[in-house]
Order: sequence, then structure tokens, then C-alpha cells
Amino acid sequence: MPNNSYKLDDILRPEAKEQLRHLEMFARRLVDGLRHGIHRSRRKGVSTEFDHHKMYQPGDPLKHIDWKASARLDKYYVKRYLEDTSLGVRIILDRSASMQQQTDDHPSKYLSAARLAASLAYLILKEKDAVGLVTTADDETFWQPVRSSEAHLVRILQALASKPPAGADNLVNTIRAVVDRGERKGMVILISDMMYDPIPVQKQLARLTAQGHEVLVCQLRDPTEEDFPFNRWVMFGDLEDASVHHRLDTVPLKKIYLEEYQLLLDEWRTWAKKFDVHFVTSRTTDSVETILSEYLHFRQERQGA
Repeated sequence: MPNNSYKLDDILRPEAKEQLRHLEMFARRLVDGLRHGIHRSRRKGVSTEFDHHKMYQPGDPLKHIDWKASARLDKYYVKRYLEDTSLGVRIILDRSASMQQQTDDHPSKYLSAARLAASLAYLILKEKDAVGLVTTADDETFWQPVRSSEAHLVRILQALASKPPAGADNLVNTIRAVVDRGERKGMVILISDMMYDPIPVQKQLARLTAQGHEVLVCQLRDPTEEDFPFNRWVMFGDLEDASVHHRLDTVPLKKIYLEEYQLLLDEWRTWAKKFDVHFVTSRTTDSVETILSEYLHFRQERQGA
């Protein structure tokens, strides 16, 4: 049975933080020339978010002088702010019951997805951009606003660990809600196992691209679901509907299942290419650091092209 109890260190493991620091440094090198993505947006301008003090220079606006700091330090200091045009990233995480699927001692699809979401949030906030999170299933959907403070990471981790996967997927309604909110153009990242009819979800994602958002779709694949390693009669249960069970002869079914599974992957790849959406797919046996590194290298190649 999958383990549905998560701690904060399960989501963002302490041993992963050093690897994430290296990825952060790598991400910083991708900043210049990228229209969107994980990038540095540390431009100085006028906003409500304080960045640092600098010594007053002739020509600096007098309204930006910090009179309290200047009196304390006996020199004139000016407040500097982060520009309001920093990137906003909205992460949408599928929390439906199918994400409970787990093979052997490998992480479940949900735990892999939560680790990926946490790592992305970590990198985005380190780059002084803003990130928000939605964890969604038909039993309940949790919204975390788009914020850029480092304390926001703790709230995101708590949201990821607070409730295990349950119920049917609710992605169509959730993505439609993001569209209807009309959030400022930025980046939307969908993390899911894609084990549903793709067309309704793709229609809503296409609406996001039409609004000017960059869309990244991350699929988590479970080894058992992908390889279908059965050669006998097996009782299958529906994770999203406990009342549904089917006893099936897997020998004749295997070829059909594997073909359908591959067709689903191909359909997502074809659709993503058509709408200029990034489609990243990985198994739960892959490390999050590897997934992020490969994606950042892809962005570097795209920048070079």
C-alpha cells in the first residue's frame, strides 16, 4: 500500500538542497535572453518589495532616501526595490487518487510530483521571482497565492504535505479557474500523471497559451503502469473509485494496453509541439534533480537556437 503520510523533509529532502544550489547557479546563467522560464528578474525599479540599501548618489530620487537608516548610519542611504515585472509562476499539482500509485520502494507519483513542485518553487524564489501553488482534486482544491518572499516556500511545503491524494481529478475546472482569474502573463506548470482523457485538459491549457502564458507540462510515470509486468489473471481496482474492480487476463491485454499507453504519450507530445508547450515526462524512479537539470539544459539549447 502506498504511504500517504508525508513530512516536510519528505517533500524537499535536506540532501537535495546542495544539488538544488548547483541548479540555482546553472539557472542564473540562463537568465539573459530568456523571455520566460526559471530566470533572474532582479531588475531594480519601483515596486512595493524592498530589496536593499545603497549609498545615496547625486541624481537618486530624494523620495527613496531612507531617513531612519541615514540618521542611524550618519550617511545618506537610498532604498532599492525589485521591479514589478518579475516573473509569476503558477504550479498546478494533480492531487487525485491515481497519484497514489507506487511501485516497490520507489516514491509514489504524488510524492515525486510534490518533490518536483517544491524544487521548482525553491529555484523560482531563489531567483527572486514569484510562485503560487494549486493542489487539486474533486474532493478539495487548495490555492496558494503567487508570492516572492522566501517565507512563502514554507507555506508551499506545508500545502504539499498537508493532505494526501484523494478523489477524482479536477484539472479541467482548476485550469479553467486560472484562465478566468486573468492572472498577469507568466508561466503555468502542470504536474500530473496524465491518466485521463487529455482533450478537455488540453483545451484549457490552450486557453492559457492564448492569454500569453508559457505552459510547461510535467508527466510522472509509474514503472508498473508503464511496463505492465503482468502475465496472469489480476484483480485491478480503480484508485479514484473504490467500488470499481475488474478481474482481467493480462496476457492478451498487455499488447493492447502498452499500445494505448504509448498513444497517450504521443498525443501529448504532438499537442505540445502544436501549441508551443514544453512537455517533460519522467518516471518516478528518476531523481528530481536529474529532471530539473535536463529541463534547464533544454532551455539552454532553446536559448542558443
